[in-house]
Amino acid sequence: MFQKISYNYLVKNCRFEIRKIFIVMASKFISTIIEYKNKIILSVISLYEAYKRPLQIMLPLLILSLAGWLTKIIIEPIQFEKEKNYRYNFIKEKLIDIRSAQLAFKEKNGQFTNSFDDLISFVKLDSFVLIQKTDTLIQYYNTVYREMQFKDTTLLDTLGKVSVLDSLFKNGYPIDSLAFVPPLNKDQFVMRAGVINKSKIDVPVFEARDPNPYDPQNTLIIGSTVEANLNGNWQ
Repeated sequence: MFQKISYNYLVKNCRFEIRKIFIVMASKFISTIIEYKNKIILSVISLYEAYKRPLQIMLPLLILSLAGWLTKIIIEPIQFEKEKNYRYNFIKEKLIDIRSAQLAFKEKNGQFTNSFDDLISFVKLDSFVLIQKTDTLIQYYNTVYREMQFKDTTLLDTLGKVSVLDSLFKNGYPIDSLAFVPPLNKDQFVMRAGVINKSKIDVPVFEARDPNPYDPQNTLIIGSTVEANLNGNWQ
């Protein structure tokens, strides 16, 4: 019985001593902070005074740098998209003009061409024959029924010729620059032509593309050499 009481007394006494030690240490820690508080504040003030002039110089520079960085990440993508749309509108129009010239070339020659020299020469020098078609009725003698009868027919009248250039493009069109990518006109479009077999039928095809796109992720192309498609990839 005496041993049990002594053990409980020791445990209780140990807990009391540990709590006492913890309270003493906490009090010393708080006292130390209070003691050095003023020293820390004075040190910060002294440090600020020592570097006050450099900070006054550096702070505006930091603000300007931050403003420049924000401008770069916000304004530059907007300006890029604006410039891209400006350039791509010109390129789309030129690719459509190339398609028009190619279709005229194919109508006359039965196939597309992969040569801008041949295409430009064709547009500048060749011409279309203007034919007027008139549907009418003619009277003829039917030898089977031995009587006069009427039948539908189409009369073709040749009216003359018109140049391919005048029929495709407006007056003053710069046909000699057809091969160059606008608006800078430095790079030349890449153009290919060939024939593919579609349902056992040979189909002429062509493709023209911008070789050096302003946006590498978005290359403008019209036509295709792997399928019977004459549309632009933006259409």
